Amino acid sequence: QFLSIVNNMFTYHKRSSENRHQFRARHYSVTPLGPRSGLIQWVEGATALFSLYKKWQQREVIAQTLKSQNNSTTAHQQIPNIPRPSEVFFNKLNPALKEKGIENTDSRKEWPLSVLRKVLDELMDETPDDLLAKEMWCCSSSAGEWWQVTQSYARSTAVMSMIGYIIGLGDRHLDNVLVDLATGEVVHIDYNVCFEKGKGLRVPENVPFRLTANIETALGLTGVEGTFRISSEHVMKTMRKGRESLLTLLEAFVYDPLVDWTTGGDAGYTGAFYGGELAQGGGLAGDSRQSKQQMERDITTSMFSIRLTEMESAWAKNKSELMASLPGLATAVKDWMKTSDKLEESSSGMDDLHAVQQTLVDAQSAPHHSVYTLSDRYSDYMILKATRDKVMGSVREKLNEFSNWHKIHIMSLEKLQSSAFQSLCAEVLSNLDLGPPSFAASSSFLQGAGQSQIISQCEQLESEVCSLLEQRRILLHSVVKVLHTYSTIVSQFGEVFAEDNRTFRFHGWLQELLNNFTSQKCEEIISRYHDTYSLTQTYQL
Repeated sequence: QFLSIVNNMFTYHKRSSENRHQFRARHYSVTPLGPRSGLIQWVEGATALFSLYKKWQQREVIAQTLKSQNNSTTAHQQIPNIPRPSEVFFNKLNPALKEKGIENTDSRKEWPLSVLRKVLDELMDETPDDLLAKEMWCCSSSAGEWWQVTQSYARSTAVMSMIGYIIGLGDRHLDNVLVDLATGEVVHIDYNVCFEKGKGLRVPENVPFRLTANIETALGLTGVEGTFRISSEHVMKTMRKGRESLLTLLEAFVYDPLVDWTTGGDAGYTGAFYGGELAQGGGLAGDSRQSKQQMERDITTSMFSIRLTEMESAWAKNKSELMASLPGLATAVKDWMKTSDKLEESSSGMDDLHAVQQTLVDAQSAPHHSVYTLSDRYSDYMILKATRDKVMGSVREKLNEFSNWHKIHIMSLEKLQSSAFQSLCAEVLSNLDLGPPSFAASSSFLQGAGQSQIISQCEQLESEVCSLLEQRRILLHSVVKVLHTYSTIVSQFGEVFAEDNRTFRFHGWLQELLNNFTSQKCEEIISRYHDTYSLTQTYQL
């Protein structure tokens, strides 16, 4: 039911978002028929990871047998038995423990962590990490199908891993994790160890979910940083959005549990499954033990209630006294903090006064002490400070002037290189057409009115204006010609020409001087000026 609701959430978010991938927790139906019986749906098309590991062991044994037959003269040899995973583990663990001087291998607490890590590394080196990946590759008919299966496997692994982490699913051995090699979907079975129950087992399960080498290798080239991570984040976001529905469903396990989720292994169905005392003592013994524990629990609870009632008056008195004392304590603490702050200020001021006193004592014993020239030195300092401030003001003015000039220079260069300037050159080179005189429309009227003198004056003024316009045209033509020549020359220098001039260098030097106004910096800038604009270089240019 929990997985079905999660699948409904995935379907809803798939319709309401642009996510085109299908996220689904593949599950199976369970129909309970009684306290210890029920029906479980058959999971078709899925292969347990342990079967893949078992097949690899069989292939290794057959290969070793064939190799030994080729090297041996005996015709018939017995095929060795395939060891179980626990036998493989203890075959490597026991010699390692004996090397450390540990003879009793029954107590797991005495097993050193370094030995366990060494055994784990050896087992991982001996076992291929691509068993599942090769099976998925062999079951794919094309590269495209293999890619789809791999992506589906990564998404399905992310879905089941995140769901298992949320519900605290444990006991994820190779028989409880199945993979559909045709579609890449992962199917988990046996949900008996849930809600962090695995942490209470004899060998605690502290990992959030199973992600061993074979499972990680089958995720593809990107491993956990590709589709698996993106899918895991999407699953967590979806489940967080629907957390209210999931919490409501999980509350049913708290008030009316269908399975005994207690962490202890001595009672209930879980105790029977994990070998608790209920399985050893029988049903009646278990019932009597349970009733006895319930009685002891009730007695302890009643004694605790009686003790609380006896201590209630004393604790109430302590509470009233404490509440009455707290305001006075708060006032005293505030006064103490104010006094402490004043004391700290007085201590710092006292240190300064001691330093001044020591200076005056030294001045009394030394006639040429620097204290006697303090007034003169202060006057010199004020003069020097005023001069420095004046120079800094001049530097800022020049810096502003050079900055404006540089901006105008860049703007002028851009205008000279633009098409508008080319159009201006073509317009200036064209002939000046002034059209008919401005008084031509009224000349006949003035002639008829006997004002020929005005006409002659207008003609004279028109002639003078035309002469001035022609002179202006000649000067404008000369200016445009010079600008065109300048533009042609500047275009040969490239874009760096705007910053390759004295004004721009002066601007940079003044900015450095403004940031670090010291004598050393002034001498450095003067030296750079002489190196850049010396007379020898000018003559060479």
